[in-house]
Amino acid sequence: VESAEVLRLAMLPCLCEATAAALLATWLLDFPPLWAAMLGFVVAAISPAVVVPSLLALQDQGFGVEAGIPTMVVAAAPLDDVLSIAGFGICLGISFAESSWLNYARAPLELLLGLGTGMIGAALLAVLTPSSNEEEGAKDLRLLLLLSAALCTAFGLREVGFSGAAALAVLVLGAGCARGWGPAAKPVSASIADLWTRLAQPLLFSLVGASVVVTDLETETLAGGLLIISIAGLVRFCAVMLALSGRGMKQQEKFFTAIAWTPKATVQAALGGLALDEAREDNEELLGRRLLAVAVLCILVTAPPGATLIALMGPRLLQKVDKPEVEDTGLDKPEMDVVPAETLPGELENC
Repeated sequence: VESAEVLRLAMLPCLCEATAAALLATWLLDFPPLWAAMLGFVVAAISPAVVVPSLLALQDQGFGVEAGIPTMVVAAAPLDDVLSIAGFGICLGISFAESSWLNYARAPLELLLGLGTGMIGAALLAVLTPSSNEEEGAKDLRLLLLLSAALCTAFGLREVGFSGAAALAVLVLGAGCARGWGPAAKPVSASIADLWTRLAQPLLFSLVGASVVVTDLETETLAGGLLIISIAGLVRFCAVMLALSGRGMKQQEKFFTAIAWTPKATVQAALGGLALDEAREDNEELLGRRLLAVAVLCILVTAPPGATLIALMGPRLLQKVDKPEVEDTGLDKPEMDVVPAETLPGELENC
């Protein structure tokens, strides 16, 4: 899988869906441009927690391996989320910025600050706990330092008004540590994955679900949200087909990749309530609640059907590659006569 194909799959569908959702939000929900852009980036982010395990399960069965579909999708999924989170954070920072002159330079400043802070933090952690350190307790030390650095980075940058840079810096910090620690990062990654699965993910979705009062939702918000999700999802579907053009893939393989590129869950749950938390005025609170409602609706509409379609359509649309097995020829190795060590050279001639 070439890096250009991964970048094209990660960026083109995300930007197309975010643009379509933002334009529809200004028309259907009366969102201001920056709020519409925030909603667009929230809707556009896919969920690696849903997509990656489903694709890896198909890969273990041999489906799509020859075309490289699981590898390409798994590589592009984090980049899609990085783009969505960075775009959302920049729009969020500009929307609630107090100084007007900083708004003109905020977008590049957020990107540079997020990338720089994350890389510097990863370099410091790689120096403090090098991969050559295999002493007992090194894994726990790396885990503690990584979590502490991530929390300090996220809350510190958010406190000084760069919430977009905070999210990007944490992503770069994790990726940089994984590369700097090498094989020593695998135990840390496993511990974080276990912590996410057992504690953070259930807590995140519980809090998001509790913050949405179904009886208070307006019919206009529900109808507009469903229409935004449906039309923007169709735009994403077409953008995926376009991004994969010229790769030599079969039509059914492109169709399946577009299906696998639709489930949304974790990013929507994480970002959906941030704008509401920053709201200061009544109008901003109303917009924040609508944005959160659309984010939750996006999870309900795309995550369960998307995971089901991946499991059902994968074996039907993807070509299966059987694992090579050693064939049993049924021929036994010829038995060789064993000559006793005491046999004299003269006796060998008579054998």
